[in-house]
Amino acid sequence: MIFLLCLALSGCQRFVDYQSRLDEVFATAEDVITIRANNYGDYYDYYIPSDTSEFNAGNLYALLDYADSRFLMDVNIAGIVSKRYYPETVLEEDGFFDESRLVYEKRGIYVNNDDETLDYIYKLYQYDNNYLASLRSPDLIFYACIKEKDIVPLTSRMLLMAKGAHIKEDAVIADYSLKDVIDYEKKQVNLFETIMPVNGNINDFLVDKNDGQSGE
Repeated sequence: MIFLLCLALSGCQRFVDYQSRLDEVFATAEDVITIRANNYGDYYDYYIPSDTSEFNAGNLYALLDYADSRFLMDVNIAGIVSKRYYPETVLEEDGFFDESRLVYEKRGIYVNNDDETLDYIYKLYQYDNNYLASLRSPDLIFYACIKEKDIVPLTSRMLLMAKGAHIKEDAVIADYSLKDVIDYEKKQVNLFETIMPVNGNINDFLVDKNDGQSGE
């Protein structure tokens, strides 16, 4: 019993350490930095760190690998439209994951490459030995399937990429109607649900093994 208690306390302490390290990551969110884009598109230009690889991309999204983890960066069309025409709109969550599995949450603002201040919501969820994360701003949405050892460095890279992206807002708004926004967001959620992470299918993590229902 003492051995098991020590293991439990060790696990709790380890995650407390991750929480404090994540706090340190987001403490830099408002820092003004200059990041040179190394990928260019019709709707946004963005920076990919040298230790992160892109294995699939479209005009409005990129699927990337970091170490043993995988993540999706997606242009937030609805957020961009709202920012332009409804600036008083509050940044909303998407309700994609099971909130009972939430283990860390951070809200604040970051400054991007265009010296623009944007709200963000970051959430980390635990599914057994795997973690799912989302980072949402009016410009971009990130979803990640993360191994425990990658939580802090991958979160840091998502924030860095958010800060370094240049969104071509006029092009996004000109090409996407409200109907297009709805259809596109549904397509991107489906894409995230069916991509194959490095370690298994993400559906295995989104499904609650106790009742067989989705984590939503």
